[in-house]
Amino acid sequence: MEVTVADGRAVKVRGAADMPFTNGALCTKVAHYLERVYSGRRLLHPMKRVGRKGEGRFERISWDEALDTIAAKYREIAAEDPRAILPYSYCGTMGLVQGESLDRRFFHRLGASLLERTICATAGAHGWKSTVGAMLGADPEAATEASLILIWGANPVVSNLHGWRHLQEAKRRGARLVCIDPRRTDTAKKCDLHLAPLPGTDGALALAMMQVLIAEGLLDREYIARHTLGFDELVARVRTCTPEWAAPLTGLAAAAIRSLAIEYGRSARSLIRLNYGLNRCAGGGMAVRNVACLPALTGAWRHPGCGALLSTSGNFPVDAQALARPDLYPDAKRFPPRALNMSFIGDVLLDTRDPPVRAIHVYNANPVAVAPDSHRVRAGFAREDLFCVVHEQFQTDTADYADLLLPATSQLEHRDVHKAYGHFYVVDNRPAIAPLGEARSNTAVFRALAQRLGFAAAALYESDDAIAAAAFRADDPRVAGLAEGLRTQG
Repeated sequence: MEVTVADGRAVKVRGAADMPFTNGALCTKVAHYLERVYSGRRLLHPMKRVGRKGEGRFERISWDEALDTIAAKYREIAAEDPRAILPYSYCGTMGLVQGESLDRRFFHRLGASLLERTICATAGAHGWKSTVGAMLGADPEAATEASLILIWGANPVVSNLHGWRHLQEAKRRGARLVCIDPRRTDTAKKCDLHLAPLPGTDGALALAMMQVLIAEGLLDREYIARHTLGFDELVARVRTCTPEWAAPLTGLAAAAIRSLAIEYGRSARSLIRLNYGLNRCAGGGMAVRNVACLPALTGAWRHPGCGALLSTSGNFPVDAQALARPDLYPDAKRFPPRALNMSFIGDVLLDTRDPPVRAIHVYNANPVAVAPDSHRVRAGFAREDLFCVVHEQFQTDTADYADLLLPATSQLEHRDVHKAYGHFYVVDNRPAIAPLGEARSNTAVFRALAQRLGFAAAALYESDDAIAAAAFRADDPRVAGLAEGLRTQG
């Protein structure tokens, strides 16, 4: 993002022309980011609840009052059992500084319950890593080298326009595009072929494709021998998974499944661009695992831009231990760490557990709007005995249930660094403008709380710049020149 600032105010935002992947363009949502930053509905001051939970009535207070209240409550709860305090966050920012550093350190030092952040991509990531080994994949900028592209459980026309540009270029060069999606999406309409399996049956389709590849001998045996494990077991596993077996499960004709598998097997330069649509159903992790096996059978990984791509988030070695500092956890013998699953936050807040959750600190997330089983989620947040802190840019559905509502900064107002996700770049995020009103970043809030609680660990007071500089493992050759490149080029 390139931000133009005049007299301290951001007046224009656009894609940086010198960033190869975005190439001067932003997606529709981010292109209108200034409307978000300067919205008249932005939260600009700390507030405390004056009505009943859920009514969303607040009055303005000072930061000192807000922080003192939170610190006092956390100190009181922690004296009995700190695991009764739960942080709740996800991808309100995907930055390593504002999303995965001082917040983790603070709650580790406090001894709070850990949060299993599972709501989006965990199943698919497990399936992918159990097959490929890490969150690595084909270079989307090299997708133009592919002659056949399967867009599987993805809708890049809507949600990945920068990647779609390269898929379009591949098509102009003669590549055939096939969309596999239960819905007739905008992407499906622009592909050469659309196959619509029944929801949740992608794993069966992939198994049948593997059966055809093996039965027809459409394999790169030299690649399989050198670069894979478990081929003989896979042959036995899929022997009965014929297209005829998969047809009634998937709702696709057996002939269509066989035709796709044969075309895929005969296309040495193939790319599967899958996304997390596959993993959001029962068996979704295994479906991703099955799809991830396909390019290893054909040896598609040999070729630039070919193979498969789910995410490139493992492309650079994030130093998660340095960012989160789990070693700060104070008393594991007295209070053994426990992890609570964010996808079941309604049950977590309502079911009997030892200890019960007495306080929840929500940031980078809006669980009342997005977490499953919303009736139980709302009922949990409506507990009058639950101390709820929400740090947000706007008064969201979750904010309506807050005891204390804190104003948060936007991406334009704080320091961060972003790992790769759908491309091969790390991106620096420096503040373009000063925080609006009294908005504070996540890191600023947790530093202030650590100070009020009397925590001495130096890691709780590191600057954003220091955290950003240590976000990647320095001993890994992939980070050679990274710091200088971020400093000079962004």
